Amino acid sequence: MQRPGADMRMARALNAGSRPRWLVGEILVIVIGVLIALALDGYWTDRQERSLEAEYLSRIRSDVKADIDYLEQGAVSRLRTKLQALNAIAPIVRGQEPVPDDIETFLRNVALGGVFGASSSYWVTDTTFEDLKSTGNLRLIRDPELRWKISRYYNLQMRIYERARDRLTGYVAYVHGLVPAELRDDLTLEAMETFGTDRAVERILSPEFEDLMNQEFNYAYFMMATDRASLANQLLQDLDAHARQH
Repeated sequence: MQRPGADMRMARALNAGSRPRWLVGEILVIVIGVLIALALDGYWTDRQERSLEAEYLSRIRSDVKADIDYLEQGAVSRLRTKLQALNAIAPIVRGQEPVPDDIETFLRNVALGGVFGASSSYWVTDTTFEDLKSTGNLRLIRDPELRWKISRYYNLQMRIYERARDRLTGYVAYVHGLVPAELRDDLTLEAMETFGTDRAVERILSPEFEDLMNQEFNYAYFMMATDRASLANQLLQDLDAHARQH
């Protein structure tokens, strides 16, 4: 007959042997739970980031489309008007042709020669891109090539803008001193008498104004030669191609 003491020792041995297995089981349950939680968290984070990426790309597309509309529908036509006006007055200012009898048209062209030359307004809608940079969310655009193309577009447009800004002249300020802004769109004989036509023409025929006009030609030709609209159209095509593939 087995003694009670032996039974107790055997029970303690059995309990001691089962405890490590129980701890291992508990640890495995905890580890599996953590891994599942991390996997779910990663899944939802990835979904949120993909949704945010799609939203950003949609916003960038809208911004670029706005750039195209502005450049193709407004800027180009205004630059053509500017060059036409400068070409009309250039022979007169350079002394190659006499002052025309139609002073109204002449002075109006002098004023139109300053179109697009009064300020250095940026022509690109970069709100979304600046948001991407400042928040660090540019990384959300998974395609590295597309991310590079977006950055390149805004960097090139900024470079063109800075070069255009450096070419701004004093032409507009000079003309403002000759023909009041409120009269330039409605020049009549009566209006011209109020600011002194002879004095205005005399200053327009001066070497100072001729130099300003030549600088304004340089600015206008530079703006016409830049590929701002083609850059925007190319990025729009790249964004649309990416959207079709995803």
